[in-house]
Amino acid sequence: MWTEGIVQVEGSRGSGAGRFVVAAKDLPTGQLVLTETPVVFGPKQSSPLVCVQCCGALPELRVCDRCGLPLCLSCSDKNLDVSSATDHQAECLLFSQNQVKFSFRSSEEAVKVYSMVTVLRLLMKSNWEQFESHSAQRTDSPIWIYNQKFVVPLLSQLREGGPDGQLLFSSEIIHEAAGALDTNTFEVKTVDNTGSVTSIGRALYLQAALFNNNCSPSCTRSFSDQQVSFFTTRPVSAGEELTICYTGLLQPTTTRQAVFSQTKHFTCCCDRCRDHTEKGTFLSSLACSGCGDNLSGSPPACSACGESISSEREQQVVEMCQNLVKRLDGQECMVWLSSLKKLKKFLSVHHFILVQLKLKFLTHA
Repeated sequence: MWTEGIVQVEGSRGSGAGRFVVAAKDLPTGQLVLTETPVVFGPKQSSPLVCVQCCGALPELRVCDRCGLPLCLSCSDKNLDVSSATDHQAECLLFSQNQVKFSFRSSEEAVKVYSMVTVLRLLMKSNWEQFESHSAQRTDSPIWIYNQKFVVPLLSQLREGGPDGQLLFSSEIIHEAAGALDTNTFEVKTVDNTGSVTSIGRALYLQAALFNNNCSPSCTRSFSDQQVSFFTTRPVSAGEELTICYTGLLQPTTTRQAVFSQTKHFTCCCDRCRDHTEKGTFLSSLACSGCGDNLSGSPPACSACGESISSEREQQVVEMCQNLVKRLDGQECMVWLSSLKKLKKFLSVHHFILVQLKLKFLTHA
């Protein structure tokens, strides 16, 4: 639910920016903008072993007695309760009516069905077609080919009420639903005190899908179970667009743009993406070996002393640093500190590798 009287939705689907949200009046930092529960919640396409209903991590493979999908003990009990109308009950009944029962030889085999589960849940809802799916852009892409091979064959054979009923879903509508999920869902993840993932899934929200992307966003989000809330991160003027960042804010421009292009099918043209210094943070810049200042631009060059390196050498240094970080898991704190000192010789003070390593070090310590 939108906080009353503080926002308005503008634009239209299919236009340049589509529909978007603007502040109806001046908003202070920390203003609650929206609180919402999902239209659909389910496992991610790429996921560890989780229960298909609650998306809680499963220590070992445990399945639904009726359809064979991975299901935790608590959700198995709910599945037997006819008064408990869960998403899994609906899909389980449909599979049973169509004489479909999954059988997995391993956890690795079981997780392959997750790409189908959440798509089916969306197809079983009404009025989901209003979500942008980018169907034309997705056709023949790697994710489209994957869905065509692993999702469409099963879902396109499901019939209403069982083998004698009408086919429920065409391949075209299945691809539409898959596109709507990939374009609009949010990852919902919880971790314990050790940093281990206790649950992970994806959720589709009707109103939250209206937020456009900006890599210096005016809003942030937080989750309480599956409910999401959005708050302003700074003062926002009346008429200014309210935005979120679709990726991690600590990812460099090249990584963010790759995510936008591959999964959201757009190129971000925000101020930060157009600035090779990323608003003075130099988040992906190497340190100049001559004077210690930042190398920026293409090819990377130092504005202080004029030293430059090739883009190929820049990539080699980044890969070397990333490999060093990967080897730190399980090492003593002194090894982490020594590695930090080494990396500072090659990377800018705020380089994303250094920032991520420092965050991991705080958890490690």
